[in-house]
Amino acid sequence: MRRRRLVVAFAALLLLGAAAVPLVAFVIVPQLVRSTLVEDLPAASVVAAAPLVAGELVRISAADYGSGTVRIVRAGDARVLRFDNVDIAGAPDVYVYLSDRSDGAPGSYVDLGKLKATNGSFNYVLPAEVDLGRVRSVLLWCRQFSVTITYAVLRAP
Repeated sequence: MRRRRLVVAFAALLLLGAAAVPLVAFVIVPQLVRSTLVEDLPAASVVAAAPLVAGELVRISAADYGSGTVRIVRAGDARVLRFDNVDIAGAPDVYVYLSDRSDGAPGSYVDLGKLKATNGSFNYVLPAEVDLGRVRSVLLWCRQFSVTITYAVLRAP
């Protein structure tokens, strides 16, 4: 009888441990992976800051969320993806994609590089070959866990 209680207690402890791992990995640790960056718009785009396309970041779940505005503006001859007053869930290995889909999945995408910060306002210069006619959303993708952190569907203003 005593041995059986020990086995049941050990099994319960294992079950609790297994449940704690995702909680720590997806909720607690990402809260520690946070940073703030505030960049000005490139000088050439301050005058013509009207967006070509824009969208709002969405909350997917308690662990995967974003808020704030993303927009693509013209800066002289270049186009710039601007994150304005954003608050994005912390996660490791997050990349910024321009996607041809509007459902939060990567689809065919252009990789703009690692996310600069989880909070603030910052910019990414778009490669000249990016066809805005094919871009439907901005997607923040965690490569380590293969999950969308947040996304914004882009529309003409």
